Amino acid sequence: MPLPSLPPSPRLTFLAEGAANIVYRISLPPPSTPPLSASLPSYSGSTPPPSEIEFPTLSPSPPSPPNLQHRLLRLRKALPTATPILPAQAHYATLLAPHFSAAELVAQTPVALPPGLVGACNSALRAMEAAGARDVRRRGVWLDGCAKVGLLVEDMTAEGWVGEGDVVCLALKPKWLAQSPGAPRGARRCRSCAVGAMRREEEEGGKGRAWCPLGLVARERAVVERTMEGFLAECGKGEQSVGEAVWGRVVDFLMEDGLLGRLRDLQLRFDPRGVVEGEVEGEEFRMAMTLRDCTLYLRVPSSGGGRVEAKLGDMDLKSAAKAGYWRGLEERLVREDWYAVGERSGGAGETVCLLSKKA
Repeated sequence: MPLPSLPPSPRLTFLAEGAANIVYRISLPPPSTPPLSASLPSYSGSTPPPSEIEFPTLSPSPPSPPNLQHRLLRLRKALPTATPILPAQAHYATLLAPHFSAAELVAQTPVALPPGLVGACNSALRAMEAAGARDVRRRGVWLDGCAKVGLLVEDMTAEGWVGEGDVVCLALKPKWLAQSPGAPRGARRCRSCAVGAMRREEEEGGKGRAWCPLGLVARERAVVERTMEGFLAECGKGEQSVGEAVWGRVVDFLMEDGLLGRLRDLQLRFDPRGVVEGEVEGEEFRMAMTLRDCTLYLRVPSSGGGRVEAKLGDMDLKSAAKAGYWRGLEERLVREDWYAVGERSGGAGETVCLLSKKA
C-alpha cells in the first residue's frame, strides 16, 4: 500500500530539536498565498526561534492525503546511528508498541515528503545557525537530504488539545527507572544520577540533575512530590506556575497509574545483565535502551475533573552502532566511581539520588 503523501506547499514552523530529529508544526496556506522565504524573527537566548518555511508550488500529490489535524512533522537528521523512517516504524510497530495500549502511545504514521522540502528546511537551519539562533549543542548537523519519508506524530502540545478548557502540558524523559544491572554492589547513585554527576563536573560547575528518575516510581507520596518539584524546577516551572490542582493530579497519576511501573519492568526484562556483560548489539538490549530514552507526555486539564492524558513517544529502536558508546560510558562510570558518593566522584554535594538518601 502506498504511503500517504504530505500535500505540496506546506508551511512548516520549527517547533523543537533533539539529538536525532527535528519537529515542525504543519499548516497549509490558501492557494492564493505567495511563497515566502524562511522567516527568522529576532530572538535571544539559547532556544531556537520559530522559523516558517514555505515551498514552491509542486505538482499535485498522489491520492490518499493524510489527516494533518493535530499532527506534527518529525524529520530525521543525517547521523551514522540513525535508522531510516520506514525500518524504524516497522521496528516500533512489531517490537515496542505491542507492550502498550494504543491510548498509552503517541500516534505516529510515516508520510511521503514533497520534493525540495528537506532541502528548504536545511536552508532555514543554516540561516538560524548563522544568526546564532540555533542551540549550540545541535550545530553542524543537518536533516538527511536524501530522505523521502517523514513521520506524522500526534501533537501533544496545548495546540493539539481537543478537550474543553485550558490544559497544562508537560514532557519528561523518565530515563532509567531502575538501577543499572551493571552498577557496583552498594552503589549510592542510580545510573541517571551517576551520569548527571559526571556531566556536572565536565561542565565545570554545571547544575546537574535536579531530580532522580527512581522517584517517579516510588511508593511514598512525599518522594514523588519532591521528584516532580525537582523536574519542574529543572524546566523552569514550579508548583505555583502549573497550579495547585494540576500539581496534585499529576502526583496522583504517578502514584496510581501503572504506566511507568510497566516501563521500568520492561527496561529490566530486556536488559537483565547490564551494559558490560549483556549482548549490547542484540535486539532486546536495544529495546531496553530505547525505553530508557523515550518521552512521557502529560496533558492535564487546568480546571474540572478531566482525566490526566499520559502517552509515551520518541521510541525509535536504538541502533547497534551505539553499542561501543554505551559500553564505554558504563565502564567509565564504574572505573571513576561515579556510582559511589565520595570526593573523587563529586559526592559531597549529592542531595538528589534516592539511593544516596536510603544509604
